[in-house]
Amino acid sequence: MSFLPQSKALSRIRTRLLAFAFGVLISTLAGSALADVRCLLSGGPYEAGVPVQVIASNTDEYSWPAPYTILWGDGTTTSGSAFGQKSPPSGEFFYRHYVSVSHIYSAVESGISIAVQLNGESCNTQTFDVLAGSTPPPQPALLPTATLPQTMVAVEYYYAGWNMYFVTALPDEIAALDAGAFGGVWTRTGQQFNVYALEGAPASSSTVWRFFGTMFDPKSSHVYTANEAEYDALVSGAIAGWQLEGPVFSAPMPASTGTCPAGSIPIYRLYNNGMGGAPNHRLITDANEFAQMLADGWIPEGQGIGVGFCSPQ
Repeated sequence: MSFLPQSKALSRIRTRLLAFAFGVLISTLAGSALADVRCLLSGGPYEAGVPVQVIASNTDEYSWPAPYTILWGDGTTTSGSAFGQKSPPSGEFFYRHYVSVSHIYSAVESGISIAVQLNGESCNTQTFDVLAGSTPPPQPALLPTATLPQTMVAVEYYYAGWNMYFVTALPDEIAALDAGAFGGVWTRTGQQFNVYALEGAPASSSTVWRFFGTMFDPKSSHVYTANEAEYDALVSGAIAGWQLEGPVFSAPMPASTGTCPAGSIPIYRLYNNGMGGAPNHRLITDANEFAQMLADGWIPEGQGIGVGFCSPQ
């Protein structure tokens, strides 16, 4: 079964960070670029010599105002920009195009008050005294962290009696095969690769569907595809003898040249060309093994030299 043309990439869904639950919403100011900005001071107690955290966040990364100024209680400022530690009592810093910014400042004197300004306008309604034993404001929520896509490991098995390969990323199937299901005839080859779980997969990746061959029972096997045209042909019966089992994982897709996106490697797809009487497909990332399979008469299917999908690293 030949691999049909690459489907169009899925549209990207832009993810935005939520603003903090504690802080003062700043309305758009005339002549400035403020947009849904919150800023706040970290929880205390605000004791002399204890680091104080000043946080600003903006839900629109393309509207981050520049500059903004952090003023210490004596009213003076020091020009410049920096990351990490900065000594009071004053400081003025400029930041551009950050979804969230978090910097630590050490209060080294008693009685220093801290206020935050954005483009000359107050961004925090309270000024807090840095005094030992002072009552702190409520502890603000932590910066929301982006959820990384969950990866799964697809494991390959081999049935020597049929000279057939099978790969699965489904934990229950892996556990069953490792426990000796089907008489223990399927054994691990040592080949495996990463894929994305369906839930939370990047918008840039594509859903991979699994089909089961029905024409060579009991010597049947599976085929995996993320190609829309191939999927349609398999479902409609234009390519006969395959039954849809459903979506099983997601994966980055290669360009028409077979080049995978940054941070991923090729998953080669091979077809046995009916050798042995029944179709069998193999998915591997090992380039040397891929070359050996070609030498043994298997046919590459996919983009470029036979890249079916890509494996996130």
